[in-house]
Amino acid sequence: MSKLCRSLYRSAYLLILLIAASIDGRIRRPKVGAEGAIWIHNWCHRIVNALRIECTIKGSLPTSGAVVSNHLSYLDILLYSATTPFVMVAKKELRSWPLLGWLTAQAGTVYVQRSEDRRPGELRQEHSEVNGMMAEAYASGLPVLFFPEGTTTDGEQVLPFRRGLFHSVLNGGIPLRTAALQFQVGERDRTAIVGRDVCFVGDALFGPHIFQCLGLHELKAQIKFGGEVLQREDRFVLSQSAHAAVSELHGSLADRPKYASEIERRYEKSHWPEGLANAPERP
Repeated sequence: MSKLCRSLYRSAYLLILLIAASIDGRIRRPKVGAEGAIWIHNWCHRIVNALRIECTIKGSLPTSGAVVSNHLSYLDILLYSATTPFVMVAKKELRSWPLLGWLTAQAGTVYVQRSEDRRPGELRQEHSEVNGMMAEAYASGLPVLFFPEGTTTDGEQVLPFRRGLFHSVLNGGIPLRTAALQFQVGERDRTAIVGRDVCFVGDALFGPHIFQCLGLHELKAQIKFGGEVLQREDRFVLSQSAHAAVSELHGSLADRPKYASEIERRYEKSHWPEGLANAPERP
């Protein structure tokens, strides 16, 4: 099967599954929150299998508390949700996306407004509002996953963590664990570049990017869960300790196939969005 045919077939299959999930949700009407997260977990598991994404899990699965991870793509939420039920934290604009917005809302997703995404005249989302939504998510009894880098990267490094959501962890006395995610392409995808064809960074457009990604012969993912972050005197210490732990996990997953190494080296930092690699940590 050609790459174009794979892209067309899997894109159509994905759309059918999303529509089926939406219909199923409107029939079953799972309660928003824990029940919805468990419901969407089952659908994410089906979608990952249908798209033939091979995902390897290392470490013990979290069952409650907070979890922080590096962030590479729109696939991250799909893969994490497929491993175990999570309440997710996502950017606010996801709520308005067709199908995906409604589906993620059923899982009790907390939608956070990034300062750079705020439209002219739009009111700023208050910390008290975010902390309240996070407290409700923790009360669901499921682990709550967020991505403190605040943006996706090409996987070369873990960006400094934004500290805002760590308030809720400290305020609620919530245990915090770490995780890291990495993608690999198959041996037959010799011209593919993970940082370009799988990771969703820079000015890439969602439609063309996912169409390209779904055309890959083989896509593998590794998720590794770490332990609890114990250094948490304040949000500065907690965020820095969590960043160090996620970076260590990320480094342990950094081995790449030899056939892709030369292509990846040519890609590397020259394709980071301007200023991204040295983005300052935000308060």
